[in-house]
Amino acid sequence: MKKLSDVLTVRSTMFATISVLVLLAALLAMGLLTPFILRVSTGEEILLDAAYFNLRAALPTLALVMLLTLCLLIGSAGKKEALLVFGLGISGSALSVAFSPFSSLPVNISFPLLSAALFAVIYRLLSSKEKTLKGTLRRAGSHIIHLGAVLLLVGIVFSTNMNLEDSAVVPLGELGTFKSMGYSVHVTNITSGIEGTPYGGYSGSAYVSTVYFDVYRWGQLFDRGQVRYISDFKWEQAYTETYIHRGLLEELFIAPKSVDTKSQTVELYVRKVPFMTALWGGFYLMVLGVLMIFLSDSLKGEKGTPGDGLPGNRFYERNSQVNESKNDNRKKRVSKKNV
Repeated sequence: MKKLSDVLTVRSTMFATISVLVLLAALLAMGLLTPFILRVSTGEEILLDAAYFNLRAALPTLALVMLLTLCLLIGSAGKKEALLVFGLGISGSALSVAFSPFSSLPVNISFPLLSAALFAVIYRLLSSKEKTLKGTLRRAGSHIIHLGAVLLLVGIVFSTNMNLEDSAVVPLGELGTFKSMGYSVHVTNITSGIEGTPYGGYSGSAYVSTVYFDVYRWGQLFDRGQVRYISDFKWEQAYTETYIHRGLLEELFIAPKSVDTKSQTVELYVRKVPFMTALWGGFYLMVLGVLMIFLSDSLKGEKGTPGDGLPGNRFYERNSQVNESKNDNRKKRVSKKNV
């Protein structure tokens, strides 16, 4: 029976990580292709919402995060240290479920594991040392991609499971309160009229209602904005222009569901989504990491030294050492024959 230290290697964890990643990609591809296949084969239209994908991708994603933590730390900190961080992540997840610091079970489970993965990525990024610019860009780029992926998962987990939404009818000059979010909206003005180029028997192409409002957060004036409710005559449909405020920890969306110009009331839909910045920031970091790797591949004239840590150079170094030892053995045999 093999020991855990013999099984737990960089190669084995890398293989397990790639296997889980392929499984996750297959699950997502099946979910995306199923509506198309049904529509082509039977003509039936179905829509698979976010809950369908979350239910099937949750466990493979968590397994991918845990394997990424092990894979990064085994090669840099060591097997004992990697298992220690891995164990802390598992224990933190169990304690988080028991005490429930967040209002969502998926967040309670995943946040400690994502924190462990984030620590592993930052540790590996800071501990990597290369002697050439090409090696530095390539190694840093790969770890920045890992960092972006972890931040992307943090944004997805929090924004999907902790977003809040509500709606209320607010008359002109009054205040609509959304207590669960900590926001209030005071409607200051409502204007309506026909806008655009003439169409048919109308002097414009759409009837537009514009709602002006003040936004209060925890009783303090936060921002001012406006939304528009547009009824298009040509296409015979209505659409809206939404107010969006993007902050570091959350994003606020306000949209009109309907506008009554006679009673001067508007039904406002308000939604608060946390950690969207982590989602977008993770995406941009992944793009930056890919660009750094492409830039490193375009650099010429820099050869890695034997100690620069690149796999190709390590392979070359080992082959050189083997060839040197073979040449020494041959020289010894020749000298013995001569004697």
